[in-house]
Amino acid sequence: MADDLDLTPAPSRPEASRRRALPTLVTLLVVAAIVGVLVKTLGDATLVFHEVDAAVELRTELGDGRFRVVGTPLPGLVETVVEGGSAVVFTLCSAGALADVVHVGDPAELLQPGVPVVLQGTWTAGSVPGLAGLATPADDGWHLRTDHMVVKHDNDYRVEQGRQADIESCSATG
Repeated sequence: MADDLDLTPAPSRPEASRRRALPTLVTLLVVAAIVGVLVKTLGDATLVFHEVDAAVELRTELGDGRFRVVGTPLPGLVETVVEGGSAVVFTLCSAGALADVVHVGDPAELLQPGVPVVLQGTWTAGSVPGLAGLATPADDGWHLRTDHMVVKHDNDYRVEQGRQADIESCSATG
């Protein structure tokens, strides 16, 4: 009977650290993804938001930093090409101040004169391509170079006469 007894050691169980490696790796990847989303979201949320008049007044303080600006486009949207990409050039108005805009990329579908827009970008010194096609350009040697645009709207839709009055009040200030 002693010959039937097998005294060979049984294989050991896998180490505990190997079994925990996969869940730990998955957890780290999920945490990294959450941190990435938070950094992107909070980075966008920290952009300073200005009306056109304030952005023009604070031009030197804003420097080449990104910010958000809101204003009303005046008549005279000009489609052009900037650095090989499509762009739209127009003039923004708010509280009597004008700023020329070069928006690189696709504009918002609802972009039209008299409908306020929110843009993200930086101040850029230099000439504005297509400036001659603008009805009332600021033409002050600076322009807003933007790459993100949202058309502002709410549930209070105004009639065309109200929109025309907004355009005329901005045009009268330029």
